[in-house]
Amino acid sequence: MKLLIGAYSQITQGVPVPVFERALDAVFKPLFTLLHHQSDSNLQVSLSIPVLEWLQTNCLSVNVLLADLARSGKVELLTGSYHQSVLSLLSPKDRSNQIEMTTTYLRKHYGQRSKTLFSYAQIFNPLYINTMNLCCIDSVIISSYDADKPSKQFSQPFVMQELGKSVTIIPSSTEINALVHQFGQRGIRFSNLLEQIRMVLDNKPSFLMAMINLDQLLQGGITEEQTLQLFELLFSYENLSIDEVHGPDELLHKGYLQPGWYGLDSIRGDLSCINDLFVQDEALSYLYGRYTTLVETARMYKKDKDVRKRLELLLQKLSTGTPYLCDANASMLRSSVRKQYWRYISEADSVLSALKDFSYPVCLDFDQDGLDEYLVIGKYLSCVVDSKGGSLSELTYLPSLYNYGDTFVPLEGFAQNADTQHPARKGTKQRLFTDVFLPCDLVLDEYEKADGNTCLDMGSVVYELSVLDRKSTEYALIARTGESTIIGGELEISKHYKLRQNTVLLEITLTNTSDHPISCLYGNEIPLSIASFKSPVGFLQLENKKNIPHEMAETVLKQVKSIRMYDEPNSTSLTLVADTRFTLVKEDYTIDASTVLGKESLYQHTLFLASWPVSLESGAEKKLTLGLRVERK
Repeated sequence: MKLLIGAYSQITQGVPVPVFERALDAVFKPLFTLLHHQSDSNLQVSLSIPVLEWLQTNCLSVNVLLADLARSGKVELLTGSYHQSVLSLLSPKDRSNQIEMTTTYLRKHYGQRSKTLFSYAQIFNPLYINTMNLCCIDSVIISSYDADKPSKQFSQPFVMQELGKSVTIIPSSTEINALVHQFGQRGIRFSNLLEQIRMVLDNKPSFLMAMINLDQLLQGGITEEQTLQLFELLFSYENLSIDEVHGPDELLHKGYLQPGWYGLDSIRGDLSCINDLFVQDEALSYLYGRYTTLVETARMYKKDKDVRKRLELLLQKLSTGTPYLCDANASMLRSSVRKQYWRYISEADSVLSALKDFSYPVCLDFDQDGLDEYLVIGKYLSCVVDSKGGSLSELTYLPSLYNYGDTFVPLEGFAQNADTQHPARKGTKQRLFTDVFLPCDLVLDEYEKADGNTCLDMGSVVYELSVLDRKSTEYALIARTGESTIIGGELEISKHYKLRQNTVLLEITLTNTSDHPISCLYGNEIPLSIASFKSPVGFLQLENKKNIPHEMAETVLKQVKSIRMYDEPNSTSLTLVADTRFTLVKEDYTIDASTVLGKESLYQHTLFLASWPVSLESGAEKKLTLGLRVERK
């Protein structure tokens, strides 16, 4: 039996520090210490750059131990994408750059020139082969298990050719991958994991690559002692280095690995490929479109070398694939991961808009839906005005580069439980200041936007948009509801945005275009992603004589004039005020997830719905004004 033993961790930037600390204590330290005492064992290791940088900064002794193991040949470090990019989502130049950066980092810090690739998220495309040849990469370790084609798998290494270039594909064991995945999902106990891996090894297949997902072990609650037991078992079998997989006179058979999303690392739901995510999930499509349009725009600038270098560094960081994947680290569901991504976007926007010798386009189709969005960058606020829903797609406070409009409702299958009484449609982008209409007799505690029988949601309706001033800080958006039984007729909605230094002012005019009276509830949804040290996210109801605190995750309040939320980490306050008292629905949207830290409740955003009763005669109108102010405390 030819046996290769490997281990990998894909912990990313933006996850809490305790994730790194737990991985260090439960896995990295015992594993590398055990390997140090082994005389003839080899371990193929793929650690993300965030993990390696954290070890260098916070645990020098373990980092030195890893370097010693690499220099002695006991550890073979695998290269990959430096910023954990999904390589198929990048241009060929950017792919090779990501790989070269990782290879150079490993050579400088650990004295080893890696010639084997481990693809982040195990997403593979034959186009990688040309890039790998340019980067002097000879082989790739990857699972050949594809959920769409489970019967078509490889059990032996093979040579794959594409356009005259070739690499060696080393398939990892699906049996062992499935066992580790089951353990991570708490489907089997550690004793069962150990016993079943022993049975796989004792069957002595002619070739076996045991590539262990360390993050899934942590997700399953593995301890330091159990890590030692598992790898003592693996190291008790004779194992080889990658160079020993086949001898100099041994020819590998040919094979072909089709484009696919392989392995069991990530939740896929019903997606057929990673690109299908951008078809089905509107919010992630917008996020990816924001990156691609920024790449095209930034690379048009050619003059100042230092500016180009700064922009290129930001684009490299933005090429990460972590916001699109839901693995044992639940990076897709972590607001902190997305916020870091948005900070890079806002910083690049600020750099480009400040250039006197470059005209930064403000009208772009970020989400590739055929509709242009308008980017407004002011002194303190950055906004994106969207004709879809007559809304704002982003609201960033520039002093902190924090996007309060980064709200997220994942597709079905990507979250175990969404703890919410007022659910939104899954996979839709939650924009600010979208309009909804409800029956007069609806109890707001039962408000459900996804229920078309009791809610007319204008969030997906395209409004007619026009820019009202030369500075592009005022916008008019107009739409009609169409005949609706919820309204009892038809309304025209006219919205006038005035984007000031640190305030968004919205004037709303509702006009009854029916030939008879109508009566309904009008609501304006303002979902905000608020950084807070506390859960639930609290707010103050502002009154003339006193401020009333509210700390509940879900509440309905009547006769509200204004409210204030505090973003403690960024020392910022947000104040929502209206010219007419309103009824407020407030709810925190959180998702329960099983991660490397165990069961976590991950905050996504807080819904604020301001609503007013509307009763209008034919041709009559009702005017409302809303203001959202963001400022330092």
